Amino acid sequence: MSLPCSDPYAVLGVTAQASDDELDQAFRRLVRRLHPDTRRSVEPDADARLQDLLNAYATLRDPIRRAAYDRDRAGTAGVVVPDDDPAPIRFGPVRWHPSRAGTPDRTR
Repeated sequence: MSLPCSDPYAVLGVTAQASDDELDQAFRRLVRRLHPDTRRSVEPDADARLQDLLNAYATLRDPIRRAAYDRDRAGTAGVVVPDDDPAPIRFGPVRWHPSRAGTPDRTR
C-alpha cells in the first residue's frame, strides 16, 4: 500500500467544496485513464498514480475521513467536534432461563 497522498483534492482535480457527484465524475474520468485495462498509452508511473487516486477517492468519499482530513488541513486537528449521529449500539435480546427442578443452579 502506498503512502497517503499529499492532497487528495489535487489528485482528483477538484476543489475542497466539491460535491459527491463531482468527486464521482472526477474519479471515473481519471480511473478510466489510469487503469491497466483501459489505459491507451504506456505511462511509467501510472500504477503509482492509480494507487494515489484510489487512496484520495477513499479519503474524500467517506464523510468521516473527509471531515477529519479537512480539519487537519485547516490546522484544527485538536478541536473535538461533537458527533450528531453516533453509530447505534446493537445487541441481541437477553435470554434468561430459570433453572429446572432437579438441576443445580449454576449461578451460585
